[in-house]
Amino acid sequence: MTPRPDDQARAELRDLVAKASQRREQEHERIETEFWQEMDRLQKRYHGAQQDVADALGVKRNQILRQTKRYGAADQDPAADNG
Repeated sequence: MTPRPDDQARAELRDLVAKASQRREQEHERIETEFWQEMDRLQKRYHGAQQDVADALGVKRNQILRQTKRYGAADQDPAADNG
């Protein structure tokens, strides 16, 4: 049987849980950003691709627009598209 925790053990555990939770939130934000930046690239592949992306995700086109604006384009430099 594991020993009963003291106040210090509980405080350490709360700190570790808080740190793990913070890492989880940061990773979630990173993954969302990468995902929506990729959707932004894919919707520009051909005329009508935005609707095809929306259909594949099961969402409306305006949600694609909102999310890609929220998470920003991967290549912020417009000249990058010309090269």
